[in-house]
Amino acid sequence: MNSPTKINISEFIGRKHFQLFSRYTDPTYGITSLVDVTAFFHYAKSQGYPIYLSLIYLITKALNQIKEFRYRYDGESILLFDKIDPAFTIMTDIGLYDNCDIVNIRSDFFTFLADAKIAIDEIKKGDALANMQIDKRFDQFYFSSTPWMEFTGLTHPMDNNLLAYIPRITWDKFHITTEKITMHININVHHGLISGKPLADGFNKIQEYLFNPEKVFSLEK
Repeated sequence: MNSPTKINISEFIGRKHFQLFSRYTDPTYGITSLVDVTAFFHYAKSQGYPIYLSLIYLITKALNQIKEFRYRYDGESILLFDKIDPAFTIMTDIGLYDNCDIVNIRSDFFTFLADAKIAIDEIKKGDALANMQIDKRFDQFYFSSTPWMEFTGLTHPMDNNLLAYIPRITWDKFHITTEKITMHININVHHGLISGKPLADGFNKIQEYLFNPEKVFSLEK
């Protein structure tokens, strides 16, 4: 886990809303938006990049640019991480999904891909499905996708615990026409740490990166 900066709640600029929404049974909310992935899709295909991992890398890079997406809560203090890593679902060879949560984001896209391949090859065997899911890290985004269908809205099974402060990002299947390629992205966040403006900033940064994929995959931290 990255070493975060700890912020006392009494000194946190958003403490009013944090203290309000953190008392809710479900303090999270989500927005689904349509994004244009035309430039990204054609660029990734032309380079031979895996679409799923490339999207995870791009979106992780984009959301790391928005400070509010790097806030977490450990039960005592607000945490501000320098960077957030991705955790994402993988379909196993036996037809059930499992979670990959050991791959760190890298400035070097190709090192990220190499690390992910090693982890995914092991996960796809399905052996870890017999183990209990234990989530200990706060410095992650949770990714998943539904490539079999389109959606215009999405809900998550949520509980008001410390993991509720972790943003969840999900997208649907690509909608391909002769003019462009689009998909829906749903981002679910904790209202005590991320309000509407930074959430919109996150969507806008993702779209900016999708329009300029050739720059994203060479970005340094």
